[in-house]
Amino acid sequence: MFVNEPPPALFPSISHPYPPIYADLESDQVVPTNSWLSNLFYPSVQNLAPTTPDPYILRLLDDFGGSPGLSISQPSTKVVGRYQTTNNVPETPAGYIINGVVVDLRITSAEWKDHQPVPTITSWDLFGANLKLAASNGCIQFPIARGMPFVTAIYENLTPQFFTQHAILKINGKDAQNDDTFTGRKFKLSFNDNPTSTFLIYALGKEPLSLKKVGHNNLIANGIYNGLIQVAKLPSEEGEGVLDASTGIWATGGDLNLDLETNTYKIQWKTEGNHSKKLLTYAYPHHMKSFVRNGDIKRTNLRLLSSTKGRMHAVVGNTWTLAEKDLSTIEWLPPNPSPEKTTRNEIMEAIVSDVQMNYTKETMKGDNYFSGKGLQKLAMLALMLNKPEMTFLRDKELAQEALNKIKMAMIPYIENKQQDSFKYDRVYKGIVAKGGLPKEMGGTGDRNAAFGHSYYNDHHYHQGYLIVTAAIIHYLDPLWRAIQIKEWTETLIRDVNCPLKDDPYFAQFRNWDWFAGHSWAGGIKVGGALDGRDQESVPEVSK
Repeated sequence: MFVNEPPPALFPSISHPYPPIYADLESDQVVPTNSWLSNLFYPSVQNLAPTTPDPYILRLLDDFGGSPGLSISQPSTKVVGRYQTTNNVPETPAGYIINGVVVDLRITSAEWKDHQPVPTITSWDLFGANLKLAASNGCIQFPIARGMPFVTAIYENLTPQFFTQHAILKINGKDAQNDDTFTGRKFKLSFNDNPTSTFLIYALGKEPLSLKKVGHNNLIANGIYNGLIQVAKLPSEEGEGVLDASTGIWATGGDLNLDLETNTYKIQWKTEGNHSKKLLTYAYPHHMKSFVRNGDIKRTNLRLLSSTKGRMHAVVGNTWTLAEKDLSTIEWLPPNPSPEKTTRNEIMEAIVSDVQMNYTKETMKGDNYFSGKGLQKLAMLALMLNKPEMTFLRDKELAQEALNKIKMAMIPYIENKQQDSFKYDRVYKGIVAKGGLPKEMGGTGDRNAAFGHSYYNDHHYHQGYLIVTAAIIHYLDPLWRAIQIKEWTETLIRDVNCPLKDDPYFAQFRNWDWFAGHSWAGGIKVGGALDGRDQESVPEVSK
């Protein structure tokens, strides 16, 4: 398995109709479809789609006033709403969270007032990406990484400008009046929001920076600047020294190493800048519980709220080693697979009725999602009946009938002849259903068909039902269409969860996020994923 082979010929090849508009055309990297950074590759409605490395929420080229650039939002408070009682679902006091769409600080250029820069994503991996904004014979490079404590900007032949939707009240502790000029390598800004936000700007190029306050909202440099600028929100006065000591180094991404024998994984951060320093990075609460205490990291007193996952803690260290100690054992059947003796006759009566049903009607529903649910349900019946030593549900003839019928129901799928058949996409290197593709590509022209599967929505559980069904059949009868069923199943697994970094035919870990600790369901969103990435339910995230 996972030997970098092309997908089987039974999956016809296509080029996806919606390419990654901002991806570097010279890159041969696979563009991620379900990643925390996927919004970076496309324009969005009013350019409002966020990218959330956490603890900062970033928006690219939004039009909330000022010159266009990269906007930073780091809400101190959130709107938490409740859901009222609905049917049998009780009232939920914390039903949803809303992060306000506010520009706390935008990093931009005075030259871009009349010239909107062109974005290009020049490189990326599981943990980071590089955004280049270029116009007016200059550019700003933004290395973006998970948990970054600074938003890092590398200026080339442009005049730095900083815009906020708040009013700038103080700079370096002094009241900031219109046309005041401040010169130095560190600028401490206090805003008029509630509670008052404080942001730090570090000028780390060869020369100090002179910033002039223009109006209530802008700081503009007095000339062209080349070099490094880093911006950070200051959570508390106690954390200022930690930020000061951690400037000049930044992450560009990270390498992942897995040790399945010990249930540990390691993130080796890729860094640039001052390598005499260790990297400062914000960690989620679940990281803090999973860190292996081997001396590689040091906890600090810096805390900032994440977008949705609670308060983050900043740690110092270039290598993270994390251990998951409480992983459950995966078996074919649950820990107690046999029902109580008094219920077995009633259960068998229900199973007989289920096995006698029309399998075609249950498993050929027009799309792969509902059909897959039917297939897995009937495959579980075959599994229970064919393991009587575990379930105590004994009927040899019924067991064989259930297995034979699920095999026959599965044939159209492993031959890719179901109604919504699969195609191999050469652009994003994945398996997509034809239903949501344009009519000239054999689809319906409705990109929301089958919940957006053709645009990479929900692959981990759409494919998951089919993968589980195929696995059960192969487990119960290893000789039945053995090569065909393994090849087909492994192709679907590679689409969703290929572990290989350099597989030329499939994206690495399409749905799984090793930093967040869960999967993402949402794929390519034409017009942008305006609420960020999404995952719809606990059962589906476990697929």
